[in-house]
Formats: sequence, C-alpha cells, structure tokens
Amino acid sequence: MSKSDRRSRRVSDIPAPKLSRDESKKQLFFLLSFYKPYQYKALIALVIMIITASVGLLFPRLVGMILDAVLHPDISKFTPGTLAGALLGVIVIQFGIRYIFSMQLATITENVIATLRTQVFEHLIRLPMTFFGERRVGELSSRLSSDLTQIQETFSFAILELLRQTIFLVGGVAFIVSKSMNLAAPILLAMPILVAIAVLFGKKMRVYSTKTQDALAQSATIVEETLQGIASVKSYANERYEADRYRSALQSTITLAIKTAKMRSAFISFILFAFFGGIAGVIWYGGTLVQQGDITIGDFATFLMYAMFVGGAMGSFAELFSQVQKSLGAAVRIQEILGETIEPITSDSNITVRSIQVEDLSFHYPSRPEIPAVKNISMTIGAGKRVAFVGESGAGKSTMAGLIQRFYEPTSGRILFDNQPSDSFHLTDIRRNIAVVPQDIVLFGGTILENIRYGNLDATEEQVLHSAALANATEFIDKFPEKLHTLVGERGIKLSGGQRQRIAIARAILRNPPILILDEATSSLDSESEYLIQEALERLMASRTTIIIAHRLSTIRTCDTIFVFSKGQIIESGTHDELIAHDSKYARLSALQFERFSSAADE
Repeated sequence: MSKSDRRSRRVSDIPAPKLSRDESKKQLFFLLSFYKPYQYKALIALVIMIITASVGLLFPRLVGMILDAVLHPDISKFTPGTLAGALLGVIVIQFGIRYIFSMQLATITENVIATLRTQVFEHLIRLPMTFFGERRVGELSSRLSSDLTQIQETFSFAILELLRQTIFLVGGVAFIVSKSMNLAAPILLAMPILVAIAVLFGKKMRVYSTKTQDALAQSATIVEETLQGIASVKSYANERYEADRYRSALQSTITLAIKTAKMRSAFISFILFAFFGGIAGVIWYGGTLVQQGDITIGDFATFLMYAMFVGGAMGSFAELFSQVQKSLGAAVRIQEILGETIEPITSDSNITVRSIQVEDLSFHYPSRPEIPAVKNISMTIGAGKRVAFVGESGAGKSTMAGLIQRFYEPTSGRILFDNQPSDSFHLTDIRRNIAVVPQDIVLFGGTILENIRYGNLDATEEQVLHSAALANATEFIDKFPEKLHTLVGERGIKLSGGQRQRIAIARAILRNPPILILDEATSSLDSESEYLIQEALERLMASRTTIIIAHRLSTIRTCDTIFVFSKGQIIESGTHDELIAHDSKYARLSALQFERFSSAADE
C-alpha cells in the first residue's frame, strides 16, 4: 500500500498508538521537561496544594465533632461555636490558598504550553520539503491547536484534581480503617475490583480518545483545504460536495466520541451504583452500631463523609485518567513531529555564489520511489549566464529548480556552486543567494509592504517602493487609498493574478540576489504590463545568473543556453538558433506555439 493510499484511509481504521507503562512514563516526562524553567515555583505550589488538600480532610472530622458537641455536650471537649469557627477557618484557608496556587500553576502551565507551541511551530517550519509532501496542512494545524489544547487542559486542571482526589482517597481510607474495621471492610474489599475496572476502562478510553483526536485532525484538514481553495470551490459550485465531505469526516469523529462516551458513562454508572449501594449498606450497618452504642452519631457522620470522599475520588478517577491518557496520546503525535530531522538554520553571512554545476544527478520523490523525477542530469550554468528549462508538464523542470535550492537531496549525483559541492555550504547560505518568482504566487495575508519586504526584512519603505516601481507595481498600488499599507487578504485574494505576480517580482528585485529562478514570471500580465516588467527583468538579469522555467518559448530566445527536458532527462541543449536549425524537439515545440499564436492573432 502506497503512502497516498494510507493517507486516504479513514482515521477510525488507523491504529491509535498503544502506550505501555514505560511509554506512558516517557511521554509524561517529556511533557514535564518543559516545566524545568519553572520547577521550583511549580514544586512549591504543588507542596502547598498537597497541604491544603490534606487540610480538607479535617472537614468531615470537624462536622462529626460539632454533631457530638450538640448532641452529647457532656463528652465533648469543645463548644459547638468553637468547632464551627474552626470549620469555617479550615474552609477559608483551604479554598483561599487553593485559589492562589491554582492560579500560579495555571500561569506556569500557560507559559509552558506557549513554549511547547513555539517549539513545535519552529520545528515544523524547519522540516524539509519531503516532510510536507507527505503531510496535509490541516493535520499539522490540528496538532498545534487541538492536541496542544488537550495537553493544556490536562495540566491546568486534571493533574491538580487528580492529586487532590488521590489525597482524599488515601486520607479517607486511612481514617476509615482507624475508626472501624467492621465498617471499612466492605470498602477495602471493593477497592481492588474498582481499581482493576478503572484500569481496564482507562486503556480502552485512551485508544478511542487518540482516534478521536486523529479524526478531528482529519476534519480540520478538510476545513483548511476548502478555505484555501474557496475560489475553486465556488467556481465549480462544489459547496455541497465540500459540506458532505466535512460532514462525513465529522461523522467519524462523532462515532468515535460516542464510543468513548459510552464506556465513560458505563464506568461512571457502575462506580455510582457501587458507591451509593455501599453508602446504603454503610448507613444501615452504621445506624445499627449507633443504636447499640458502639459509636456516636458524630463518629458515624464522620465515617459516612469520609466514605463519600473515597467514593467520590474513585468515581472521578475514570474521567481524570481518561483526560491524562488523551494528553499522553497527544504527546505521542507531538513527539512524532519533534522527532523529524530538521534543516539547519545559520546566521547571516556574506557568502556569495554565482555559478551552478550539476553532475549526473538523479532524484525520485520519497512517496514515489519507483518513478524518477529527474535522471542523469548534467549541466553547467556559468556566472551571470541566462539559461532556460523547457519541456512538457512533468518533465522535471520545477523539480530541478527545487533541487538547486536544496529543497530535496539528490538520490545520486551532486550539485556544485562555484565548483564547490552544495553540501559544503549551509542551506541558509544557498537559499539567501537565490530569489524565486513562481508561477503560482502565494502572498501572506498582511499588507503589500509586508509582502514585498519579505524579500529583505531590513529594507526601508523607500527601498520597497523603489522595487515596486521597477516591477511596475506602483501603477496599481498608488490607486489604493492606503497604498503600500493595503491589506492583500488571505493568500492575496483581494488582488488580481497579475497584481500578485508583480508583487512577487518586486519581492525578488528587493532581495537583489546573485541567482534568479523565474517560473514564467510574466505569464499573468497583460501585454503592456508584460513589456514593462520584461524590461525591468532584463535590467535585473543583466549581471545575475538566471534560470527561466519557460512555457512560452518566445520569452527565452536570448538565453545563453536552453535545456530541453523530457521524462526527467535533458534530451538536447543549445541556443535558440542552434536548436531551431536542427530537427529538434525544441524546434517542433517552437513551431507549434508559433502556429497557435498565429491562429489566435488571425481570430
């Protein structure tokens, strides 16, 4: 089964990660490692939280003493008023301190999650292009949103509540045993059974919870893709299709969530049945002991409240453990991303490269190992020379441009810059020497100024405006009321195709690189704008090494060398005149385009 087939499977069919006890510990320690900068503050807060939770165990005891002081004042050492004041003091101290340190832990957790989000995002954008070729944007966005939100909720609330309930459970059992073994026996006998059932349900819920997270990631992917391609959706009137696709993805999520809810509800119902059944038994048996004078009504009330503490703690463990397991499952997905090898980023340098040599280079995409994208390519692009890549779609032109930028590593062969192997340079140094104007322009959702300045983040507004003028972009920029500060909308949706392309050209001009890659940079312009931009590009290319990926052969006649690609190989190369003079594929393509343009002109 290919990777594309695997990605197309329903999420519910993909096995969720099964964590052993050691793996669960590993994930927990991974998450806790982000607390290291705050370890002392967090530790102090946790200790105080333990103390306040322990103080809460005094509540049932004080209630019992108040009852005995009211009903049996002769045997009580304290007055009801004194005990009521002590009880009020315990409540105020417990909840006051708990609020303060809960907020402190919540603040720490928010900072920790922000650090984790930043680290995951920084890691994501430094991953190689091969990684993004095998992942969908919506899925990765979901990892940053829903998975990390799940971890955030757990560490903000569930961990603290789990700690508090554990203290209530241990303290309650200890008091019950110390007071009356006869009353404690049924509870002690039931606890191992309840714990075993909780573990069993916890494992099942962990699996379904992780699958549910994956299903949410799939539905988020559909939203992301649909909104990114909203123009195509509307153009083909496929709104209903996209809505049905999203509804189908959500149905998988609902099915998995319902299965999880069924198990959770079944467990909680069982716990409540056992709890209230046990309480009923304790009331009956305890009432008998009170009637016989073996215990006081205060002791019985205290015992009953501790039994409720124990039962309440047991009942809450299923939900709390489930939430913790969800976070551990989410941590697995996060670690999968962080475990991917990233591309190194270096600081600014003054390294300049101008010439490119390709030696017997072959490459296939990891998802398609049986199909070579380029095969046995060799070429030399001299400093300041202008070359063109031509050929049918899928011939390997854009792949070759991507390899020159080191988006991918060759399967065999090598690329050299200024006669030095490409791997002897830092990736950042190579890419800073190259500017690309692609055919499919992608703009960011900010202003025109921000989009042009992306080519040189240190450029002044005057330099940006000058680059825009060279790209013939001021012609439309000046018509906007906010000029350079005009918002372009999501992916530049507020601008026409030609306007977006001119902004991309201005960005490349501002970068002022020694190497240019132009992927049919004038394809979306009208005749007048194309002439002006071509003139600007001519000035820009005059002293730079330029690679033109051409579809319209009329734009490359003055190139020093034209490389003709076919099925991933270079089948011929030469100048325009040299190739036209022979019965070459280039000559046939050129003649075919000339006939088309002539026919269009006649019409």
